Amino acid sequence: MEFLNLILLQPILNILLVLTNILFSNFGLGVIALTLLVRLILLPLTLKQLTSSKKMTETMNAIKPKLELLKKKYAKNPQKLNQETMKLYKEAGVSPLGCLSSPMLLSTAIQLPIYVALYRSIIQGLAVTPQDFLGLSQDLYSWGLATQGLPVSGQFLWLHLASPDPYFVLPILVGVTQYVSQKMITQPTADAQQQSMNSMMQIMMPLMMAGITFTLPSGLGLYFLLSGIITMVIQYFIYGWGGLFAKAAAPEAGTKHDGKPDKGKADTKTVKPASPPIAGAKPADSVFSGLLDRFRRKEGGNKKKRG
Repeated sequence: MEFLNLILLQPILNILLVLTNILFSNFGLGVIALTLLVRLILLPLTLKQLTSSKKMTETMNAIKPKLELLKKKYAKNPQKLNQETMKLYKEAGVSPLGCLSSPMLLSTAIQLPIYVALYRSIIQGLAVTPQDFLGLSQDLYSWGLATQGLPVSGQFLWLHLASPDPYFVLPILVGVTQYVSQKMITQPTADAQQQSMNSMMQIMMPLMMAGITFTLPSGLGLYFLLSGIITMVIQYFIYGWGGLFAKAAAPEAGTKHDGKPDKGKADTKTVKPASPPIAGAKPADSVFSGLLDRFRRKEGGNKKKRG
């Protein structure tokens, strides 16, 4: 814990207070400036991560026909199918674990220590309680710009940055930016299982981030919102709008969205053409007429004999 305080909490807290003092003693502007600074530092890693993810998606789309052939060829031999699939992944330079990872999840995991340090910095910087003020005095550097502006106000727009948003505007905006960002990096697919997984991620991630913003200080929510907007801008230059306005690919024929055979539609069967008529054969109505004429002639002959 002491090590994390030394390398994360103390630098973030002091830089936040310096930025606040420079920006007219406005703590909200200090949080915004700190967000821009953190994202600038993480920019090379973010670009590498998104570029790698895009390349991975393109490679997976390129080898998909080969994967389908392997599934058909080794449908009755799962062990052989797994071996050949791993071999194909290795030849294409695809990591099986990498293709399951999401840039949004990785970005959140990388920034998680920063979230924790920023949370404590907001609580201590605004010194809501005497204990927080005591902790603040222990973690401050001897920088004039960091100390001369104390104490600072947490009021910013309609928010008090040490408390959750009372009107729920910030959680909604954070959820929307997370949803748009997730849609931008999600590519359309005809695979029903992958579609289901993508849809789940597009719902779960925004709800999770909105829920966190709802319960934590709005200063941290302000960081989430601005960070999400920055992520959308970066993704636009790499993916464009990506899957945001793309229509979902139609599922494979004969399957529902859950990947099971669609029993609601009858299988289309080939209708065999009627057998050609036998040469010299007469239609049924002409045969019947001929038999009736023969019966009438025979009855007429019998009457003449009796007469």
